[in-house]
Amino acid sequence: MNNPQQVNAPKDQNVLSFMMQLRQERYGDEIEIEFLNQESDRLYDLFGNSLVDYFEPMLSEDQKMQFDQLVATSPDQEKLLEFLIANIPNLEQQILQVLIDFRTQYLSATKQ
Repeated sequence: MNNPQQVNAPKDQNVLSFMMQLRQERYGDEIEIEFLNQESDRLYDLFGNSLVDYFEPMLSEDQKMQFDQLVATSPDQEKLLEFLIANIPNLEQQILQVLIDFRTQYLSATKQ
């Protein structure tokens, strides 16, 4: 299953803002904006990969092929989301859980 982030689709501003807040929570408010933007983009991509890793086993081989074809022909996030909603039960709640787990892992990495 291809990651839609790799197709240069526009980034979801809500998720990107969350990543910026997460970055500030880890490093404080005194970080340079360029570093904040770079790291937020990196976290955004990591989160996208986490979503793919989490949801990929829930799709059949046929659905994975359909999703890959959809990504290749139309990387519009709304259409991708519609496809996933139709094929994965409780998608929104599951995305929130992946986001919470991602946040916990990221912030706990600073304490090690």
